[in-house]
Amino acid sequence: MNGIGETIVAIREGAWDCPVCGRKRNRGPEKFCGGCGSPRGPAVKLYLPDEAAEVTEAESLKRAQAGPDWICAYCGADNPSGNEYCSGCGGSRDGTKTREVVIQRLDAPPPTAAAPPPKATASWLKKGCGLGCLGLLAVVGLFLYLAAPKKADLTVTGVHWARTIAVEELRPVTEAAWEGEVPSGARILGRSNEVHHVDHIQIGSRTRSRTVNERVQTGTEKVKVGTRDLGNGYFEDVYEDRPVYEDRSHEETYEEPVYRDRPVYRQRFRYEIEKWLPDREARAEGEDRSPVWPTPGLATKKREGARKELYEVLFRDSKGNPAHYTAPSEQVWKSFEEGRTYRGKVKSGGEVVEIEGAPGS
Repeated sequence: MNGIGETIVAIREGAWDCPVCGRKRNRGPEKFCGGCGSPRGPAVKLYLPDEAAEVTEAESLKRAQAGPDWICAYCGADNPSGNEYCSGCGGSRDGTKTREVVIQRLDAPPPTAAAPPPKATASWLKKGCGLGCLGLLAVVGLFLYLAAPKKADLTVTGVHWARTIAVEELRPVTEAAWEGEVPSGARILGRSNEVHHVDHIQIGSRTRSRTVNERVQTGTEKVKVGTRDLGNGYFEDVYEDRPVYEDRSHEETYEEPVYRDRPVYRQRFRYEIEKWLPDREARAEGEDRSPVWPTPGLATKKREGARKELYEVLFRDSKGNPAHYTAPSEQVWKSFEEGRTYRGKVKSGGEVVEIEGAPGS
């Protein structure tokens, strides 16, 4: 066993490529190139060929299991784990580094690819958008241009004002409410016993059965998860014990609650009560500079409601087109002089949205 849940099943001979002469597939345990005789060296990467056969010879297995090679600090040569001195220069093993022993997992994520370079800003024009998109953009741009307020010289030609007063009347209305919710002053017309709400009450239970599906572990299986580079030219297959599951189902009984709906009754009252309701609107308007409030002419059981006022300044632009401006207050409205020209912004429908130099604008 090597680590929790891991089992080594086979040892295989690796290989390495000579960086000097380029010879491929030198035997992993060999310390010198079979082509040019150059030492393997610490920078050379060991790898496991796909078709590498399992090692069965006792001496090779012993070498594989002896541990990783160590690298001579003096000449850089690889030496078997059992050597106390370098086979190349005779240097001592003391203080030297060994090759790293690593597991190469089959489920390791692939190397992250470099992000593609950003596309040119106008690349969409080359991918089918072309004149159609340009035309759409032109239409949208034209619409926004026409809808935007335009600056214009505006001459005051007159004014307009309007004032309104809502008139309300106290009238009897018929309504209904639950007991305890009838407003004071109401005249009861009738009552009835009605369902106010329904209580959901449990009155017992009954035995039911149902099918339950579950995943059950039935054992384990050995799964190859990668190879371990032993650092000496050999590799070993690494397996893990993984659980094996099976879908099973069984019947079980349970108690299902039984409910009964119980209506709850309360008194429902029908009543008459007087309320202030909209009746009409009194209006006064004119084109002078002396606005007045209308006389609502209140009768019995009538009263004034909300008041509203509107103050407009009438213009013509340099082309003779009419325009109108709604002043924020009577004071601002009265500040405009008839015949005087102002600079302002006008929307397409003739509505003035801004007057330069006007109080409160």
